[in-house]
Amino acid sequence: MEKYLSFIAIIILFIQTDCINSNKDNPEKWFLKATYHEACSCNAPCPCPFGLPMTNSYCKLNGLVLIHEGQYEDIDLSGLKAVLSGSVGSWGEYYFTETISDIQKDAFEKILKTINITHFDSIAHSEKTKINYSKTKSEISYSTSKIDVKLNTIIGANNKPVEIKNLNGKTFKNYIPHLSIKNKRTFQDTINNFSFPQKAGFTSEWDLSENDYK
Repeated sequence: MEKYLSFIAIIILFIQTDCINSNKDNPEKWFLKATYHEACSCNAPCPCPFGLPMTNSYCKLNGLVLIHEGQYEDIDLSGLKAVLSGSVGSWGEYYFTETISDIQKDAFEKILKTINITHFDSIAHSEKTKINYSKTKSEISYSTSKIDVKLNTIIGANNKPVEIKNLNGKTFKNYIPHLSIKNKRTFQDTINNFSFPQKAGFTSEWDLSENDYK
């Protein structure tokens, strides 16, 4: 009987190990085609995408992800938005558009943690809220009730926005530098509020999937 139980235990261990290896070889499938906007505390242009040190050795930011097309397994993420707020290398928070379902929110959050463009060490808070967004040729604005960002486009030759190519990483494709006129957090009961006018900002286009993060 003892030998029989040991044999069963070995079989169970083999099945569990095989399942773990199978998950590694076949990660959950997802893709995003999205626009990312960011305003941060660094001097403009933001040094981080160029592999340069952060201004004053810290970077506090408010970013916005706009999904044009997206899917996580069989969960449609198209049209969803999320504001990412926090401090690089430290705390972070996610604010998802109020119309998002719990299943979509969980899927979207998993993808954001995988991409981790903001390099948050941990997510201190995640919730649904109203997100306002507007864009003109010269200005981008996005906000929640406690976060407010305005980015001004930097215009170059032929009256077109300056665009920087050949940066490392797929999250900086079609990188367009901006000046963040406003970058604020105004929560009532937190020591993590900040305000950084006339600092760095940028936008970039994402075309990403699980294959980029194997």
